[in-house]
Amino acid sequence: MLRTLVSCRRTQINDKYERLLEAVENSRIIFTETDSAGIPANTIRIGKDYGIFFNESAYETTAERRVALAHEKAHCDTGAMCSVHTPLQTYEICEAKAWKRTILDALPFDEMSGEFEKCVYADGLDIYEIADRLDVTPEFAKMAIEHYHERGERW
Repeated sequence: MLRTLVSCRRTQINDKYERLLEAVENSRIIFTETDSAGIPANTIRIGKDYGIFFNESAYETTAERRVALAHEKAHCDTGAMCSVHTPLQTYEICEAKAWKRTILDALPFDEMSGEFEKCVYADGLDIYEIADRLDVTPEFAKMAIEHYHERGERW
């Protein structure tokens, strides 16, 4: 029974990543898998077209892959792009815009808050469990919690 539950859980997690891959492929984004050792993920813009170069083997878990790909897609969706000559302040603005979009797309508030009650214990929120349940990294889950808290959302 437990093996079946774990298998179903892994299937749901892999489905989230697969759905994200489909969303990228069904958009106007050109997706290219690469095995470049230097950069795990990168987004480019040429004219009005966007491309993502993505090295899946650079990530250890599906959660890491999902967050990284969602973030690169967010750069494309928002147009928040930088070049090597972009000033640091502009770069930080582009990153903040892309992370905000990543949070809204990968962890909608309703989905995240729906898991909260399952992950709260006497000593507080178990960030690792909620991250596992939502198939994201603990760092990204913390970022999302802070984002929604700053927006005034309550769970």
